[in-house]
Amino acid sequence: MLSDIIKKMNTSLNDNVHYTFNINNTSYFMNDLIGKKIMIKWRGKVLCHCGKVMQKFYRSGFCYNCFWSSPLASQSIFKPELCTAHLNIEERDLEWEKKFQLAPHYVYLANSSGIKVGITRSTQGVIRWMDQGASQAIILAEVPNRRFSGDIEVSIKRYVSDKTNWRKMLSGQPVTIDLVKIKSELSQHVPDDFKKYILSDNTVTEIKYPVLEYPNKVKSLKLEKNDCIEGVLKGIKGQYLLLDNNQVFNVRSHEGFIADFSFEETISQGSLF
Repeated sequence: MLSDIIKKMNTSLNDNVHYTFNINNTSYFMNDLIGKKIMIKWRGKVLCHCGKVMQKFYRSGFCYNCFWSSPLASQSIFKPELCTAHLNIEERDLEWEKKFQLAPHYVYLANSSGIKVGITRSTQGVIRWMDQGASQAIILAEVPNRRFSGDIEVSIKRYVSDKTNWRKMLSGQPVTIDLVKIKSELSQHVPDDFKKYILSDNTVTEIKYPVLEYPNKVKSLKLEKNDCIEGVLKGIKGQYLLLDNNQVFNVRSHEGFIADFSFEETISQGSLF
């Protein structure tokens, strides 16, 4: 059994999404564990990105000081339309904000639990879609900074959601959507000043996930309520582990939790015993 902080799974796009879990600087291929029993046991402590160990996070995965002072927790992280680095205006740390905000971003349409609009850095497109459990995705526009992507997203989310219904996403594969047609329709609602950023490339990325069985009625597991999560792994979708008895565990929302890990048998690139 090994101990480490929980980190989101790394992904790569293949016939099915390939998932790896990093534990103590060793990557474990999670797809090999499907059909096997796994256990994650929380040690009752969490680790903030600043290095502070505590019993629980203050808010959104941060300690009190980081939530109110770190640029990682600023308003523009959650609402990109509030970004100001392109105007040379500081929120919390202008140097950091320039590096983060003044980079090419995509505005995309994805089919996860139905059509949604979202934004991501252009280097993170496919990764973002896999993390959200999307089965299809298309790029609507590519812009030079985060603020412009937020402005376009605001105009589009008047017509489609900007959220994933995670319960619906975990209930099975969504109905295939004609994303090229929807992109054409929604492009009409992009503000005139941003229409020049709409991409003519209509490539649709198709994504499949390693799932043996979807839950009939989703039961979400949280380490704060039950410090030991265990069961037979039935599949992985987005950043969720799908376990037997309709249980699901959101790895991403537990980042920073200090835990013990135990898997039924040796898996690729390392043994957990």
